[in-house]
Amino acid sequence: MPKIDHDTKQKILQAAEKVFHRNGFKGTRTTQIAEEAGISRTMLHYYFRTKESLFQEVLESTLSLVFANMKRLIGQQVDLETLIGGIVEVVNDLFEAKPGLPSFIINLFNESEELAYFLAHSQEDTIPFQLDEILKQEKQTGNVGEEVTGEDLIMNIYGLCAVPYLTMNYVKAKENRDDEGMKAFIRQRRDKIKAFVLNGIRP
Repeated sequence: MPKIDHDTKQKILQAAEKVFHRNGFKGTRTTQIAEEAGISRTMLHYYFRTKESLFQEVLESTLSLVFANMKRLIGQQVDLETLIGGIVEVVNDLFEAKPGLPSFIINLFNESEELAYFLAHSQEDTIPFQLDEILKQEKQTGNVGEEVTGEDLIMNIYGLCAVPYLTMNYVKAKENRDDEGMKAFIRQRRDKIKAFVLNGIRP
């Protein structure tokens, strides 16, 4: 039995991510992933016995990196404006590197209740609770509205950052933008998103 090779495993994960984003979970076959990775289907199944296990590892590797970066920002104990700006940058960097991710996740919610549940519980996401503690202090000084929660904050940031990717083809056609023009447009939105989120939590 061959040894597990880290480079081969990473190649499979990268190929799987591309194919999942392109075809969705249900529309993806392991044969397609093997072809994308340039390996045999037998080799693919040696590393990952099922499509589900491969999907789960792809998703976990993405989420763990995002959560780690967010927790690092929270641990720096910066002011709220800097923290929100940092989280917006983390989420935008993720979507810029993986532009197919927002639509893939939306489709996943519609494709499989079981996989949607896995997505929601695949990481111990304590970030909303950590943000609640920060917001509690800001509320005491009157900087944040009493109704605002950490969950609100995260959902607003994810939503605002994801919309350009979910509507990319429409915006490109309507505004006659090429790929580079679209990338520039999305980057310019970062500061607008930060300001919009901050204004939305003020009392």
